Amino acid sequence: QRLNGEGELGLPDPMVMLSEQDYPIGRSMSRGLQQKMIGFRQDIPRLSVREAKVERGHAESQKTRLMADYALAAMKARLITALAELQSIREQEKLYKQQDKLFEAERRVLAGRVGADLAGVGDLSTQQAEQTEVALNVSDLVDQRHEVEAMLVNMLGETTTAAPPEIKPAAWESDLGDTYPVKIAGQDIAMARQEIKQREGEFGPNFLIQGSYARMYGNDTAATIGVSVPLWASTSQKPKLSAAKAGLRAAEADQGGVERQTTQRLSHLRSQIETSTKKLKLLKTKQDSLEQSAGSALREYEAGKVDLPSVLKARRDALGVRAIMAAERSKRTSLIADFNRYFIEETTL
Repeated sequence: QRLNGEGELGLPDPMVMLSEQDYPIGRSMSRGLQQKMIGFRQDIPRLSVREAKVERGHAESQKTRLMADYALAAMKARLITALAELQSIREQEKLYKQQDKLFEAERRVLAGRVGADLAGVGDLSTQQAEQTEVALNVSDLVDQRHEVEAMLVNMLGETTTAAPPEIKPAAWESDLGDTYPVKIAGQDIAMARQEIKQREGEFGPNFLIQGSYARMYGNDTAATIGVSVPLWASTSQKPKLSAAKAGLRAAEADQGGVERQTTQRLSHLRSQIETSTKKLKLLKTKQDSLEQSAGSALREYEAGKVDLPSVLKARRDALGVRAIMAAERSKRTSLIADFNRYFIEETTL
């Protein structure tokens, strides 16, 4: 499209004219009254109109490139999200399997204690309900994994075990000049402004140059320079100019809407990223506490102060927090990828 715009600056092809005319007064005189002519004609449209068309073509080319880059950025974000989700799902499945083993060990201990009247049947039922909840979580994860793997096959041609890249949120205060949606809307405004320049230029004259060489009795040459007179501009061009100005106002209004929507979306995503970051810190603190609690329970069990189910439960709780952290890390990565896709990379500017 950029090359098409450059082509608007050129002139139309010249016209070459050849003619032979016979002016018969009578058969005996027709040979002497024969005229032959060769000539050319070159139309020269207004330069301001051609320049406006070139600039409009440049803006349209830039918009097309930005839209392609924006689509690529969105695809990269989806890929990063899929990789993060698959990594999280596999980690959670591994942790839930470890939990299930602890549940089985705890169930056997509780069953023996119930048989020895050292524990109630309710304790065993509660434990079984918790184990069933873990099994349901695993079932959901299997469905999610199949969906993500199918997405990766669609994007890459195969599933993968690759880890998602380490990404950080793009630096952003409030400026929207380097965001794809606003930049694309800006190209619509640039195109509308060039449309106005083109319509304004069409109020001026066009030119032509014409030359010819003819021979009848002798040799005759002629040259013509023509200038169009825009007598009907008020009728033919003013409505087009008014429409172009209305198009500019509409493009500016659209850009305002895009700016508000982009600001709202980026602010919301940044708030979600900050919330997720805080949750991960809190979960890490909770994990450390539960790991310490599990270690203390084990030492107390070895000292005969607590029973084995207490130790197994402490270890299960620690594994459960790790599974929650895995899901939250995936969510945070997805949020950052979605946030970053709005910003134009330096290589694209």
